Amino acid sequence: MKQKLLNNIGLVLSLISALLYAFNVIIEKKYIDYMSSEKILFLMYLGAGLGLYLLHIFTKKSKKVNSERLTKKEIPKVALIVLCELFASFLIIEAVKNINASLVSLLSIFEIIMTSICAYFLFRNPIEKNEIIAIVLVMIASFILNFKEGIFSSIGLNSLLVIGACLCWGIENNITASISSKQPSFFTSIKCGSVAILYLTIIILKGDLHISNYILMILGFFSYGLSILTYALSTKYLGASKATLVFSFSPIFGVILAILIYNETITYSFLISLILMIMAIIIINKKEKS
Repeated sequence: MKQKLLNNIGLVLSLISALLYAFNVIIEKKYIDYMSSEKILFLMYLGAGLGLYLLHIFTKKSKKVNSERLTKKEIPKVALIVLCELFASFLIIEAVKNINASLVSLLSIFEIIMTSICAYFLFRNPIEKNEIIAIVLVMIASFILNFKEGIFSSIGLNSLLVIGACLCWGIENNITASISSKQPSFFTSIKCGSVAILYLTIIILKGDLHISNYILMILGFFSYGLSILTYALSTKYLGASKATLVFSFSPIFGVILAILIYNETITYSFLISLILMIMAIIIINKKEKS
């Protein structure tokens, strides 16, 4: 009975995590028409970084948790993680400017595929049969999405931006996994804070220092920071494999939110691609059972 309750808590937390993260593209789409990409991302990452650091300090004092410091060997890895996050976030928001939020969310499923591919090339982890099947399904789905207007059309070029962002996240995910265990709130606050500083630098260099809509800091805390924190907590109750499976559906939640909020048109090709990508998510998450 107790174990069932813990599993249910983990399931709820992982669903909340996936849903919060799905709001990233939705938020960016809302503000992109009257704010620069750099300002939106600066405020969101700043909110996430500050919020998570405050949570870390509070948790440290209340639970007397010892802070795990980064080693000198890990600093170059963290720097690469920050750069990957910087490029990925910028590529995504540039795609959001030109195509539907639902399409951007759906193509974000490529992150799962890129993580497996990067694991093979960076760490020589073997690619299993189910991963190959998932990669093929996602590639077919992507081709169907872009077939109507051609791969080098406006949609096709912006799709490549999303896939490029997913490549950056794939590299980032593998490097993060290679770093020794840190407290999620502490490590993520460092990453988000560093990305915010880089975006602030770009804003200063461009000379446009007028920044408004500070509500984006709160939204950033929830969609970036709290999402990662609830995911980390869900793994303790549900287990890493099951929590990851649920979180993998975040792009699908993003599609649903985009349709509900922006009334975006759904075509037959989009529905076929959606089904194929859902199948890919389920198949690739079976690797630990094989």
